[in-house]
Amino acid sequence: MKRHIASLMFVACAVFAAAPARFEPRIVTSDLKYGYQLTVVDVNHDGRLDLIAVDEAGTELAWYENPGWQRHVIATGLKRMLNLACNDIDGDGVPEILLGHHFETRPDKSLGILALLEHRGDPRGMWSMREIDRIPTLHRVRWADIDGTGRKVLVAAPMAGMKGYAPNFEDNVPIYIYRPGEWKRELVSEDARGILHSIYPFDWDGNGRQELLTASFRGIRLLRPAAGGVWNTEEIAKGDPSSCPKCGSSEIVVGRLGKRRILVAIEPWHGNQVVVYQRRGKTWQRQVLDDTLVNGHALAVGDLNGDGRDEIVAGFRGKGYKVYIYSATDKNGKRWTREVLDDGGMAAADCKIADFTGDARPDVACVGAGTHNIKIYESR
Repeated sequence: MKRHIASLMFVACAVFAAAPARFEPRIVTSDLKYGYQLTVVDVNHDGRLDLIAVDEAGTELAWYENPGWQRHVIATGLKRMLNLACNDIDGDGVPEILLGHHFETRPDKSLGILALLEHRGDPRGMWSMREIDRIPTLHRVRWADIDGTGRKVLVAAPMAGMKGYAPNFEDNVPIYIYRPGEWKRELVSEDARGILHSIYPFDWDGNGRQELLTASFRGIRLLRPAAGGVWNTEEIAKGDPSSCPKCGSSEIVVGRLGKRRILVAIEPWHGNQVVVYQRRGKTWQRQVLDDTLVNGHALAVGDLNGDGRDEIVAGFRGKGYKVYIYSATDKNGKRWTREVLDDGGMAAADCKIADFTGDARPDVACVGAGTHNIKIYESR
């Protein structure tokens, strides 16, 4: 899609559009080496949402305490951290952390250590850490309630298969689950191929059990637990139809326009497009909202202005650093506007939407790669 065609989608529709949310940026830190992931969780059990930053080029894992955003180092001596997931396994109000580190893109160069971190009584102090498993190119770690019982399993997956090397990474990619306490690896899928970049747990069928949406060179796929251990796979969309490695999907989240479900993606891998999928009959129709991102990586959805329709927050790590907000201007999501949340000050690798100030209005938090920072954009 040409850029001048994409720009035609950003046409305001005053009949349907609610007043846009306004934000005031606040710097949490500017001292990261190369920010990659941002996790929102109440670390110290005080009722406020804190931030844990994965600093890919750093050696310390730290969390930032709301409201003053003091930095607390909980682990040191780490290398190439890439992803973590939090879950209060023991029920004491403080989450345990599962961390993937020693990441490299080549399977033969990557240890891919999966480690469990637990506090020692004071979550502001140093935490204990022990190795659970090793998965070369370990890339994504998530928790999912696959049984609908509230007892979540850990989902972990590498970026590429053991035979997957650049440029096309031609191998299938496994996805594993681990049950807390046992920490025994269980293979549930090898459906993804090429680069598996995103895993998104979501209750797709509305039955209280979470399935997994994945974004890979094969596009967007839905994985459902099945008898016998290996999960069933359903293709949702093929993603960008270009030749690999610029193919398929990179990030995936689920949002809503009123009662209508939408899928939002960045495509292709580390791509330039913000894409919305809506179901029309039996197929999910692809709509490219923007094709001007440079190394697109950050993606989040949430109702920022209280109109019942989710906005899209998307940002990119390439030069020209910008974070955008996309808003549907009609109830069917056929027309969208784009506004700039940050222009040049945030090389967004990850963004999250949550209420950090306690005023019942959603704020936005982003972590920067080349800008080495964390910012919160407080709703005003």
